[in-house]
This record gives sequence, C-alpha cells and structure tokens, in this order.
Amino acid sequence: MKRILLPVALAMMCSSSAAMAEQVSISFDGLCDGMDISPNKTNHTALSIGNGCDVGANFGIGTIGKTRDRGHVITLAVNLSGKGGGAYQYVYVIDYPLVTGGHWSNFYTTDGLTMSRISTGTYTVGGTATRNAEGLRSSTDQR
Repeated sequence: MKRILLPVALAMMCSSSAAMAEQVSISFDGLCDGMDISPNKTNHTALSIGNGCDVGANFGIGTIGKTRDRGHVITLAVNLSGKGGGAYQYVYVIDYPLVTGGHWSNFYTTDGLTMSRISTGTYTVGGTATRNAEGLRSSTDQR
C-alpha cells in the first residue's frame, strides 16, 4: 500500500506546482502601484503581492471566474495591514487573461455590510510600477 501511495502523492504535488503559472507583473496605469500575480489555471485560484509604491505592503488570494458583466476576471481579497490598512478589507477585480489594456477595479469595506469603490482603470502587463513617483497615488488611496 505504501508503495502505491508515495508515487500518487508525488504526482499530485508535481501537478499542482506545474499548474501554477509564472508570476505576471502588472502596473496600474497612471498610478504608482500594481501587482505581481500568480494564477493557477488548474484550481482557478491566484496569489498576489503588491509592487511599485505598495511593494511589501500587501498580499492577496483569490479566484479566477466568469462574471456576467465583465467576462473572465481574477477576484482578489487583499490584505493591506503592512500599509496601515488594518481596518479595511479590499477586493480587486482584474480582467483575465492578463493582457495590456485590461481593466481593473477595487473596493473596500470597513464593516462587512457596505462596500465602496475606490478606483478603476487599465493596467499594463510587464510594466514597472513607479515607486513613489511624484504626483502619482496608490490604487488604495481614497479620493
């Protein structure tokens, strides 16, 4: 029995890591931040970390799915406690597949009962977000 289970377990571990796509960096056009996103097509999930002016300040996890109004998207729940955003819960909705000119939007809640949109825009794949560029704000800055 042990001889059978070990190869099966190894095969499962290899298939899940092979399914994880390489990390794709996007920058939010006109803003100082973006995300490094690792989509997993097999289990329809994605991981993210912030880049640009939010590098080291956020991370998230989410799902890849289809919506009626926008088509295929990645929806990420993002933790910004590293940026001092502990009282807020953020959600990003990003067009998928990740292609330059795709749209994104983000929302937040402070109580789990009401949700507000912060920003929306387009993104560039492979673009380098400008850290602390003068005059540029982060996608999580409230207007």
